[in-house]
Amino acid sequence: MSPRVERGFTLLEVLLALVVFASISLTAYQVLQTVQRSDEQSQQVGETLQQLQRALVIMDSDFRQMAARRQRVEGQAPTEQLLIAGSDVLQSDAMGVRFTRTGWINPQMRFPRGEVVAVGYRQREGKLERLRWRYPDQAASDEPAVATLLSDIDDLSFRFYVKQGWQDGFDTKHALPKAVQVRFTHPRYGQLVRTYLVAGQTLPAPLQREAQ
Repeated sequence: MSPRVERGFTLLEVLLALVVFASISLTAYQVLQTVQRSDEQSQQVGETLQQLQRALVIMDSDFRQMAARRQRVEGQAPTEQLLIAGSDVLQSDAMGVRFTRTGWINPQMRFPRGEVVAVGYRQREGKLERLRWRYPDQAASDEPAVATLLSDIDDLSFRFYVKQGWQDGFDTKHALPKAVQVRFTHPRYGQLVRTYLVAGQTLPAPLQREAQ
């Protein structure tokens, strides 16, 4: 009876197995990388959308509760304009705006502020910033609280509906516009336009639907 001969793998078979294993591993790694990139992109999109939604909620609250009230700026005499807007307002890189608003609830006046506050918006270094003063009449030393609403925008501008049409500036004294339109460019969503009907004002029906 002949002895039993045990036969192992040849070098070619071992190399072929290694090539197959390496190909499978590379494919699995590429799939994993794709899934991770997709997850990261989804998270970035979600965070960007949440930031935009928060910014719009704050802007909605401010512009819809605009108050017809004069304000003192840096301790000077009360302004004749109830809304101040322009390229030189609040040191904005684009266009800036400031006004007073109501509705900032202060139950039983527990906090050192009123329920009417002064707010402003500007673009600085590509950021949409909101400025808030505790009181509508500010002393020369009063510094606003500055909050960044959006971290990457461009071309911030405002339009104002006065009488029967839109205009790019606002210099009317002792009055508010009927509506305010906010425009800026977002890197992901392009140009965004938001139209706000000022409290107590009326607009033509098509513009009312736009401002809702």
